[in-house]
Amino acid sequence: MIDETTTPEEAIRMAIEREKGAHEFYSKAAKIAKYPGTKQMFESLAKEELKHRQILEDELERVKEGA
Repeated sequence: MIDETTTPEEAIRMAIEREKGAHEFYSKAAKIAKYPGTKQMFESLAKEELKHRQILEDELERVKEGA
């Protein structure tokens, strides 16, 4: 869990793990969706999680370079 002792790097790493979990969740939901619209929605959400993860990974690199 995040608290006042959490470093920025730790927080970003935690966020990346959450994005991975969300991507997996939405991808699985897309596979079992019965309706095309619902499937599309979950696929779109899964793609967004990949974008979020990339943003976080880029930020993690900046944080590590600045340390």
